[in-house]
Amino acid sequence: MAAKIMIQGTGSGRGKSLTVAILCRMLSNEGLKVAPFKSVNFTAVTYRDGGFEFGYSQALQAVAARTKPSPLFNPITPKPWVDGTLTVFIMGKPVVKGVRLTSDYILTSGGGAGGHAATMQAFSEEAMEAVVREALSRLEEEYDVIVIEGSGPIKVRGLGAMSKAVEFANMRVAKIAGAPVYMIANTPDSARGMLSMLSDDELSMIKGLIVNPVEAFKITEELGFKVTPELAWSYGKAVYGDLGKPIVAVLPYLRELEGLPELDPVPAAPTVPLDLWDAMVEEIARRVKDYVDLDAIKRDAGLA
Repeated sequence: MAAKIMIQGTGSGRGKSLTVAILCRMLSNEGLKVAPFKSVNFTAVTYRDGGFEFGYSQALQAVAARTKPSPLFNPITPKPWVDGTLTVFIMGKPVVKGVRLTSDYILTSGGGAGGHAATMQAFSEEAMEAVVREALSRLEEEYDVIVIEGSGPIKVRGLGAMSKAVEFANMRVAKIAGAPVYMIANTPDSARGMLSMLSDDELSMIKGLIVNPVEAFKITEELGFKVTPELAWSYGKAVYGDLGKPIVAVLPYLRELEGLPELDPVPAAPTVPLDLWDAMVEEIARRVKDYVDLDAIKRDAGLA
């Protein structure tokens, strides 16, 4: 059975997609056959191949893992359109079309295939769990390790069926996969706040923290101070050390990403070319090697 690792976050835009890509490349560099996985990716930016459509960020992560992009890497993909409707792709195929997302629930917009009942069924925990179990089972047959990305913040409220989908994509998927969870945070307050929202059972699933203080480290370097691995680890332990979780990575500021489109956007946006990304993620993985305790992560996953 494939080993699993899961990255969850205190919110959107915390670096989950990038961290998964980095881990995919670092583990691939060690000779392991690696697959990325994101159960639910609510995004307008998709990758199309062979009649299948799924989140573009999973194609980027597949490149990082040195494997062919597959809808198994993102089996549930709600795709919003500019008219306010969305299409839900399951295993890369559209199964619900023409529904509209409101502030608290999903309803039909009329005229499209599917409907309210079909949409609610697609977002029921039972239906999503069946899809996730099938995708993971098929990936386990082919790969040594699966690096899983959560969705948005670990806990979210006020989005009706989408709240359930987002929360499902975090702790529920971690339980299904039996994966150790690492929570990525940009500030200690966000980490502390999110940890306070978790149940004792959920807290026990979080094996460590990934610190990604993008703005703090960017300002530090703009002031002329280089954030060395030693400085980064010292910062992480000093600022996050009282949260009761070991720190497994303190990511540096990556100037290489300046000017690039967001890796996992929700609205329609430009995409990073896959060939450019292949070379870039290799350089990024080389740069962050000393900022990540890969041995600790491998031990938690049963890889060492």
